[in-house]
Amino acid sequence: MVIARALLPMILVAAAAGAQTLPLRHTVDGHVVPVGEGGIATLVVDAAFRYVGGQRFVLLGVADAEQHAFVAADAAGNIQRFYWVQFEQYLAGSQGSYDYAQDQAVALNGREWRAQVRRYSTPADPASDRGHLYALFAAAGLRVPSPAIRTRLVYVTSTDRRSELMIIYAEASGTDRQPDATEIDAMIVRAQAGLRIR
Repeated sequence: MVIARALLPMILVAAAAGAQTLPLRHTVDGHVVPVGEGGIATLVVDAAFRYVGGQRFVLLGVADAEQHAFVAADAAGNIQRFYWVQFEQYLAGSQGSYDYAQDQAVALNGREWRAQVRRYSTPADPASDRGHLYALFAAAGLRVPSPAIRTRLVYVTSTDRRSELMIIYAEASGTDRQPDATEIDAMIVRAQAGLRIR
C-alpha cells in the first residue's frame, strides 16, 4: 500500500505477545489460494514455491489483514524468492480507503492492478506488515534475503475502495541501489510469471 501501508502496521500473529489472531478466511490448497473477491476466484502460485503458512490479525484496531506466504529456498533455509499474498480490509468503524493512483497500472487477467518496484536492505520494522511476515518466516526456520528487490501488485477489490488484494513478489538482490526503468519492467514480468489469476 501507499497510504494504508504506512497507517496499518500489523500486530503479529501467534508468537507476538498480546497479538490478536483470527481464524483464516482463505484456506490454501496446495498452491491455490481461494480469493472470492472482486470477481477473482483463485490465485495459483507456481509449484516451484513452497507454502509456508498463513496468519490473520487485526491491524491496530483499524483493519482485518490476512497473509499467506510461499517461498523458494535452498537446503539451508535461505529464501531466494517468495510470494506474499495479503487480503486487507478496513474495519466498519475505521476511516479511510486504499489509493494507489501513483503506482504503475498493470493489466492482469483483464483487470487493472497497480504495481510498484523497489529494493531494500534495512531490517523490517517488527510493527510493519513486512516485519510480521519475516517473523512468520523465522518461525519456519527460514532466512530472508537482504538486500532484496520486490514487486508489489495491488488490486482494490471493492467499489468503496476499502478492501484490497496485495501480492508481493521478492527475490535476493546483489545491491540495494534502487532499480532503473528496465529493472522495474523486468521485475513486474517476473512477478507475473509465477502467478495464475482466474
